[in-house]
Amino acid sequence: MNENMETIRETFPEPTPAEVPDQAADRPRAVRKHAGTKEYILAAALLLFSFLLWDSIIWARRLGLGEGVGLLGIMVTVLIYLQAAKKRSTAYSWVCGALFLFGAASLFLSGDNSLKLLTLIMLTVLYLAVVMDRLSLRTGVGLIRRVRDFFVTAFPHSFGRIARGWISIFGRATEETGRSRKVGAVLIGLACAIPVLLILIPLLVSSDAAFAGLVSILDWDVFFRGIFAFSIGAFSALTAYSLLFCNAPAAGNRGHSGFRGTDPFAVTAFLGMISLAYVLYLVAQFAYFFDGFRGLLPKDYTVAQYARRGFFEMCAIVFINLVLILVAWKLCRRKEAQLPAAVRGLLLFLCLVSLLLVGTALSKMVLYVKSFGLTRLRITASAFMIFLAVLVVSVTLRLFIRRLPAVSIAVAAAALLLFSLSVANVDGMIARHNIRRYREGSLESLDMGTIEYLGNGAIPYVADLLEDPDPVIAEKAREMLQSRSGELGLRLDNETGKLVDEGLDLRSWNLVDRQARDAIAENQSRVWPYLYIPF
Repeated sequence: MNENMETIRETFPEPTPAEVPDQAADRPRAVRKHAGTKEYILAAALLLFSFLLWDSIIWARRLGLGEGVGLLGIMVTVLIYLQAAKKRSTAYSWVCGALFLFGAASLFLSGDNSLKLLTLIMLTVLYLAVVMDRLSLRTGVGLIRRVRDFFVTAFPHSFGRIARGWISIFGRATEETGRSRKVGAVLIGLACAIPVLLILIPLLVSSDAAFAGLVSILDWDVFFRGIFAFSIGAFSALTAYSLLFCNAPAAGNRGHSGFRGTDPFAVTAFLGMISLAYVLYLVAQFAYFFDGFRGLLPKDYTVAQYARRGFFEMCAIVFINLVLILVAWKLCRRKEAQLPAAVRGLLLFLCLVSLLLVGTALSKMVLYVKSFGLTRLRITASAFMIFLAVLVVSVTLRLFIRRLPAVSIAVAAAALLLFSLSVANVDGMIARHNIRRYREGSLESLDMGTIEYLGNGAIPYVADLLEDPDPVIAEKAREMLQSRSGELGLRLDNETGKLVDEGLDLRSWNLVDRQARDAIAENQSRVWPYLYIPF
């Protein structure tokens, strides 16, 4: 049997694969891990021309000079880099490069936009052809191989290696290069600050008229357009750079150590951007004190408008600040268990700004109460701001006192404020304050709608309104007492016209309800002036 098999193999030998020219065989099999001076120049030039290209594509009305200059700059930069890197070139790559330059120049020579769109597609194909040939990324001949190579070059070799390209520029310092790689950490911090600022700046604008006036001076439409185009251009430039620099597979996988914290440079850049917005906010506050800044405020800006504006936005800003402080505190890499001085200083600045915002919000609330009286929301919001002040102070002290139990202090403060509000009879406090000021004349009118929504704690003070000179207020006070009498165990018998005392359920007894019940009983002749019969 074996002899027969050998005879068959000799007669019909196994086919050998066709020899296909594989230019990839000449490629280096390892990728350098760190960029040099040429790579930094390449990355900067690609970023500049990519920004110009995308800013023109997105915001220009027609394709023209901006796109042409951007594409010409990108191709010239790539060719110079590849030539300096001594990458092998062929006549084919030079022809494709020359055609690319001609096509890019045609963008600002032609006025046909439909043809320009097709031109952009063709320029993309020519660019990939040049890069594939100069980097020896072609794996063979034939249509299928060419299509496959185009796909692999456009996606796995470019988008798939963005992380490696980023690390090559912005990685940490190594013994090989001896250079500090902190620029990447700074850029990451700045990038992370942008979405936070997009939340904080509108809140600051809503909270303060002076800051809104300062922001209105700037052309934010142009600014955000530039940021949008720069973001897309930066991603495009990084993709192109990664394709050029990371043109060969890595020589093995490197191990990764556990997470040791975020680079302090990234945290510093992030907090610095946030702090800059607050510096502008503080500058805008001079509008309230110095005539030179008055132009930031609307004309005839009143104290009442100042008091009404921005209280809850400030609460939200302080809460966001506390979250940012906590995140930076937890994620920042420490040295000898200590936060870097720069990070600690920026955290201290955020704490001080938060305290300033709390103080401003409370001062607004005081002005608001003086103008319009008390409500439940105003009291509870003020209590919440006091809690935030205690929390911010404890966090500030925690920056310098490592063993300070900031969380325990916050829990104790929250419990104390909550229990104090329960004991203080908030409804009675509101009714007493508003009625007293109404009678003194410091309030123009008494909002009975607010009074009617108060709990039973307000009943003893509402009873004093039964004989108010304003018949509307007196009638509303009477209706409120009549409607509350049932839940307090006092019922008017329609047949006898007597007030029946049904008593209170001992299980639901509380002092506030007892005082409200006594107040209705004592004033029953005024609560039911036509049906009253003593009981």
